[in-house]
Amino acid sequence: MMKRNRILSAIVMASLPVSVPVMAMQVLEDTDMAGVSGQSGITIEVTTDDPNGEFLTTGELRFTEADRDGKGEDYLAIGGLKLRTITTDATGVMTGVDTIRTDIDIDAEGNVSIRQSDVDTLDLELGAVSLSGRELFNAVRFSVWKFVGDSYLETVLLNDPEGAKVGFRTVMEEGSGLTYQFDEDGLTFSSDIVFLPKAGESAFRSELFLTGTTDELKLEFGETSGSFEIRNISLLDSSGDNIFGANDFGDLGYADISINTGYITMAANTDAGVDGIRGKINSDMTVGNVFYRTGDQRVNFNDVSLNTNGEISYTLDFIDITSENAIDRFKVTGIESHITDITDLDLTIGSLTLSAGDGSSQSLSMGSYAIENLNLNGGSIDLSMLTLPGAGSQGLQMDLVMAGTTSFDLTIKDDPAEVSGNPDPQLTASVVLNNVSVSQTIDQTDKGLHVGILDQSMDININQIRVGDGLIQQGQTGRLVMNNISLQPGSYFRVEPLQ
Repeated sequence: MMKRNRILSAIVMASLPVSVPVMAMQVLEDTDMAGVSGQSGITIEVTTDDPNGEFLTTGELRFTEADRDGKGEDYLAIGGLKLRTITTDATGVMTGVDTIRTDIDIDAEGNVSIRQSDVDTLDLELGAVSLSGRELFNAVRFSVWKFVGDSYLETVLLNDPEGAKVGFRTVMEEGSGLTYQFDEDGLTFSSDIVFLPKAGESAFRSELFLTGTTDELKLEFGETSGSFEIRNISLLDSSGDNIFGANDFGDLGYADISINTGYITMAANTDAGVDGIRGKINSDMTVGNVFYRTGDQRVNFNDVSLNTNGEISYTLDFIDITSENAIDRFKVTGIESHITDITDLDLTIGSLTLSAGDGSSQSLSMGSYAIENLNLNGGSIDLSMLTLPGAGSQGLQMDLVMAGTTSFDLTIKDDPAEVSGNPDPQLTASVVLNNVSVSQTIDQTDKGLHVGILDQSMDININQIRVGDGLIQQGQTGRLVMNNISLQPGSYFRVEPLQ
């Protein structure tokens, strides 16, 4: 190598014009180059010259099963996509076209970062969403997604020794948010999504990680810090006005997720004659606070935890069936899921409280609640979301069947005792469910959200009902058996804001 460097130096010196002063040159060894470094990465700024800020538009997007030309009978279709990048004023009205900055960089560990920042506002609109030709929604919109301050979206290609791994990070400073809407039957479901940082921090943060092997993908949940709120849940008419005047359905939110384990795997279904995907779900996580707020009051579910104690199996498939009966011929389309291997699932609520709308001035706890050791006992849960004639022109039908016997332990505790060593008063029972079948329609109407009963039946046994303090039970108070519980087909309930 040293010989080649000397030859190269001689050629360069000989090729210089005589009038050029030649400085003394030294041969560099390979080890000398190891200390040479520069600034890696590039910055790309993207904008559009469209006066409306349209940056990307597409025709129909279609996902099909078991075919290679996009013409399969079972499919999910979106009638098109439109992305706008704009600037807006304080009321969300467009004031100009925006420029998005993308930084691509490689850090010292070999991770590649692709970060979109300096964003003012994004608008994303999806066309009609349909399953195998039957429409679910007219349109779906993520409108006026405001990026405040140094908010950004980031994709990271991680240099992981175990294989390919991609991270997705969302960082939103206080004041960032968007409006989510979807249209159905001439009405619009609308809500405002707001990101709030954790106390003492500057931004809401959330992470997802995608890894791949030879036969499956794995989506892992990473850090989530801060609060995510869904506000002003409303129904709007064709003019965009709230059909209930100043009233809405209230707000929902969650904050401070702590994750020990949380992932979903996805792979092609290998069962004979079955399309779709299969995978596993594993969860051991706690949400610090889940709440529902109306006016300036809210109910808080604190320290809500979900632990599957291992992996749950699932399959997911599109269905497209033409059925005939004595009266007419109709088409059933939708998504069908099958869940098994639930043997020890725990769902607990650490405490239930009331508070002011901002979460302050919480009341004393109204108790804690737990469903533990949930076991399908070899059975399954089948859940279908269907589009059917009679469920509104675009309404949704949901079918739930819990085959076999499902059992779990129920615990309701009083407020924790203030005296150390004094156990909590509690009520416990062993619950067994048999023959659970629920079929209902969900539709939005000008009178509110309408849930209609097509069929609902089950058997319930509540066994070993006991009260006590956790150490000394006050005997068994009995057993409650309720067989053939059913709701009359055609019954319904409707959800609407208080008038």
